[in-house]
Amino acid sequence: MFSTLSANFSPDSMLDNDPIPDIETNIMKWDWSELFSPSQSTGSARSSGTGSDEAKQSLTGGSTSSLKDPKQRVPTIDERKLRRMISNRASARRSRMRKRNYLENLTNEVKQLQIQNQELNNRLKSLSDLNHCLRIDNNRVRFECSILQQEVLDMRQLLVFR
Repeated sequence: MFSTLSANFSPDSMLDNDPIPDIETNIMKWDWSELFSPSQSTGSARSSGTGSDEAKQSLTGGSTSSLKDPKQRVPTIDERKLRRMISNRASARRSRMRKRNYLENLTNEVKQLQIQNQELNNRLKSLSDLNHCLRIDNNRVRFECSILQQEVLDMRQLLVFR
């Protein structure tokens, strides 16, 4: 993150005693000089061992004399990593829960659709059987109608010839 700064960067250029926090990092402008001071390196914050304790205290809401020391107001890299790691784990947990709920919903929907499909297949078979019976009955009635028509014609012919 800090490696993108140009070689002619001066922390004094950032100091104008303006207590407006930087939008991206939420660090006060005068705190930048403490981050880039020659006496403090980025490795010393990690090797001190207190960074993780401070991160745990700030995450649990505990506060000690950290309000007196302005250096401790700036989150250390370890604290940021710890917060990010906790946030990522919570996000992954929520993602797994969403996925589990989504799969359960899909499974329930598949079961409902299978039941509905079976009901529709049963109804189709029933209607198909009914259709077959009606066709047979319709053919029988047509056949009877043709026989009756023939009988009527035969009777007319008998009546006309007498």
